[in-house]
Amino acid sequence: MQTIPIQLQPSQLLQDYRDRKESIFTQFEYDPYQIQSYKNRLSQIQQAEYQREELAQVLLEQNQKWGAGPAVEKNIEALKNPASSVIIGGQQAGLLTGPLYTIHKIVSILVHAKEQEEHLQQPVIPVFWIAGEDHDFEEINHVYIQKNANRLKKIAIDDELESKKSISSRVLPKQETATFLKDIFSAFQETEHTKKIYQQLQEAADQSETYVDFFGTLIHQMFQEEGLVLVDSDDPNLRKLESAYFVRMIEEQPNIAKAVVKDLQLQEEKGYTISVDAASDDGHLFYHIDGERQLLIKEDDQWKTKDGKVSLQTEELLTIAKNEPERLSNNVITRPLMQEMVFPVLAFHAGPGELAYWSILKNAFRCLNLTLPIVMPRLSITLLQSNHQSWMDEMDISVESLIQSGIYTQKMNWLKRQTKLPIEETFQEVQKQIETIHQSVQEIAESISSDMEGLSSKNLEKIQKELAFVEKRFIRNVEKNHQLRMNRYDTLDTYYHPDGGLQERKWNMIHWINQYGLDLPSRLATLPPKWEVDHLLVEL
Repeated sequence: MQTIPIQLQPSQLLQDYRDRKESIFTQFEYDPYQIQSYKNRLSQIQQAEYQREELAQVLLEQNQKWGAGPAVEKNIEALKNPASSVIIGGQQAGLLTGPLYTIHKIVSILVHAKEQEEHLQQPVIPVFWIAGEDHDFEEINHVYIQKNANRLKKIAIDDELESKKSISSRVLPKQETATFLKDIFSAFQETEHTKKIYQQLQEAADQSETYVDFFGTLIHQMFQEEGLVLVDSDDPNLRKLESAYFVRMIEEQPNIAKAVVKDLQLQEEKGYTISVDAASDDGHLFYHIDGERQLLIKEDDQWKTKDGKVSLQTEELLTIAKNEPERLSNNVITRPLMQEMVFPVLAFHAGPGELAYWSILKNAFRCLNLTLPIVMPRLSITLLQSNHQSWMDEMDISVESLIQSGIYTQKMNWLKRQTKLPIEETFQEVQKQIETIHQSVQEIAESISSDMEGLSSKNLEKIQKELAFVEKRFIRNVEKNHQLRMNRYDTLDTYYHPDGGLQERKWNMIHWINQYGLDLPSRLATLPPKWEVDHLLVEL
């Protein structure tokens, strides 16, 4: 596989971070692009204390349940070594592993762990944190597949949406999963890999009790030899290990909440967009009740759910943290804090949104006498099929422009050159003329009554819609004369600029492994480390 670095237009915050701008870099503790940062961070880790033996036992039980191989067990054993550290990142347990960026984050972690183990000459273990406590099922219950040349179709599993159960506690419905898989594979072209992959997915679903089990099993199948350690953040045994850490966060809630609010305001004043709501009364913890989880807010000494159904004094909540920690879970602010206390984190791999909210956590970490770890922006990747590259060469399409902006304008310009008919320009001019002519009708309507004014406006709108409809029919008929070329334009746009965004945010890995085999993700893990590159194009 060949990789080609390309320059896109990332968020201002991400660009400033890569450029080491003081406005953002002061919100972090380490420079992720300097070797010395890793030596310094490892030294700090080796002076700290972790429940390594207990953690290793929890991880072993979880990963064995998901079919982990010897490489994973070896890495879990290595975690007991006080000189070892982890490179970690996480995501929700998306169906069939979710959008491609989940796989890209895992690849990013694996590549980085291997690189740093060679540099530091100490065990560096790749860990992927499955956000099993999340309850937003609608975010993970579907995949997108190619419906035709110019459209992706959303296929969702038939399961209830309303429940606020954590994903870890959601039972995977067997019949609905079978139907879901059948719907997906019926849309695929059969390849040499299709039957084997379909069978493996069916077997994985049959063996899985929950959505997280299904996710974990598939990830281990895709990365059999890489030693990737998975952790379900909602596991009751992990909760017991986290008990003392919940106590610390509850006791320090006022300071943590104030630190987050202050840093959020600071970042917003600098012009950065942080998609986090924060207030000084945020508890930054969830309370689990009746199989659902509710966010807590703190008023004086009372911790309450937003619906007011639960109210606990601080001492009561501390007792729960000590004796029933499985009734608590973290939110977007406290999850990084918990991760830091549980794991010897050398570096955390962040997506663009995560990098933004981690930029307001430095002082929250300090409230618990913790140091923000190295934060590395994950690899951003687009997968390029070889036949599509030949199309682009033939059609004189720039892949950077395609990924960044799509090719609708280029498509219409090409079509215009073939027809020599100024369709768009003509209809635009007619629209303007109609608006001008219709103005006199509207003026009369205004002088009669507001009802007539509304009727006149609707009349203009109807005329414009009819004209737009005719224009589309004209274009469609012209396109029929160049159907092959038009389909190629549409296919390229669907693959590389779907719904106006990046491929990795829409497409699922299942499409690509059907084309290239179940070992494609592990082959991606052999990519060379290119951390300061904005985006990688991987030619398959």
